[in-house]
Amino acid sequence: MTKTIRHLAVDILTQIQKSREFASPLLDDCLNKHHLSGTPDGRLLTHLVYGVLRLRGHLDGILTRLYRGNFEKLDEGVKNVLRVGLYQLKFSDRLPDFAVVNEAVKIAKIIRPDKSALVNAVLRNYLRRADQIPFPSHEKNQTQYIAIKHAHPLWLVKKWVKVFGSEETESLCSANNQLPPLTLRVNTLKISRAEIKQKLGEAGFDTKETLYSPDGLILNASASPVQKTDFFDAGFLRLQDEGGQLISYLFNAGKSSSILDACSGSGGKATHLAALMKNNGRIVAMDHSAERIAELTREVRRLGISIIEAQMADLSVELPDSIKEKFDGVLVDAPCSGTGTLRRNPEIKWRTTENDVTAFAVAQKNILQNASAAVKKGGRLIYCTCSLLPDENENIIEDFLKHHPGFSLCPPPDSIHPTLVDTHGFFHTYPQRHNMDGFFGAILIRS
Repeated sequence: MTKTIRHLAVDILTQIQKSREFASPLLDDCLNKHHLSGTPDGRLLTHLVYGVLRLRGHLDGILTRLYRGNFEKLDEGVKNVLRVGLYQLKFSDRLPDFAVVNEAVKIAKIIRPDKSALVNAVLRNYLRRADQIPFPSHEKNQTQYIAIKHAHPLWLVKKWVKVFGSEETESLCSANNQLPPLTLRVNTLKISRAEIKQKLGEAGFDTKETLYSPDGLILNASASPVQKTDFFDAGFLRLQDEGGQLISYLFNAGKSSSILDACSGSGGKATHLAALMKNNGRIVAMDHSAERIAELTREVRRLGISIIEAQMADLSVELPDSIKEKFDGVLVDAPCSGTGTLRRNPEIKWRTTENDVTAFAVAQKNILQNASAAVKKGGRLIYCTCSLLPDENENIIEDFLKHHPGFSLCPPPDSIHPTLVDTHGFFHTYPQRHNMDGFFGAILIRS
């Protein structure tokens, strides 16, 4: 029996929760398997999965009040049937209410027949009581109000309120629930931004130039996925958020520079640096994952880059003497909580804990310490994260400088817009202020 779009959404949401995988690859696999990519049904599936992930805390706040029992202990598949159903009833008008409830009951009968009556009762109870469900008071408990209304974990809201204040935190949480822009980085080794913008326009893609990055385009509308175009296959473009693009500009790297990317992942920043260096010099890109190194190698080939050497390495241990003090620049794009990317990866909200942030900070200090040994005298050490928590950002740099007097903080170069630099000289981007993912960056110079 062919599963409906809503049933597929429930399956993906349940798999995300049980496997701790990210939504994007699971969705891509499902869209390709069922030939849904670029279709209205494919867009509906994406809308439902990301809609529920973004607003899960809000939906669960309502369902907890409607379900007579311990909602937390309810089967995860049944929870997701209820979440998908409630999301449609409250935030979508694509189906009449009765059809939403009937569809949810049908899905429940397939995955947990014994819970189909419960699904029917809870969703119909919502339709009867929608205006009577109490929420925390904004005046009496601002943090709890923000957490439930804007669907963020309470521990994270409390941390952000201490940093930004309640008004800015609410603005940030609200922005995190908006659709992020689809941002492309132009591979300037092969084509200029103006040229590819014109070519994309002729092919039916509506783009505009990014405000802060000289290499970015925001894709406003398209008839088909840009990743499936000849432009993409030819290596003219890479998907990369504008904030991530700006990290490479912190280096101010010259053509003959030697760079170590200590936590390269799939190579977004390493390949951008290669373009800024005009494919001259040397970049060593390290990662501990063989899978990511293989992905990086494919990207290097697609983008036409010859100066990147991919190496497997574990930066949680000391670097070999052979590469100590050998590089003009070292990039530490540290593993982090990812709290700056919640628009793109809303599942992070529901799997990351306060203890995880503490563990990340321990690892970040260790990686930064080990990577710093590779910086030449007079060279630059760039530390960055996609986190919006001082525990993983300013506090890490403060601790490092306290134990490494041979390094000092340096302000970003003029290529970085001054509004993205705080009074201490740290680089910051924010979803609610700049319509980018949240990034932090610090430039340290070795004397």
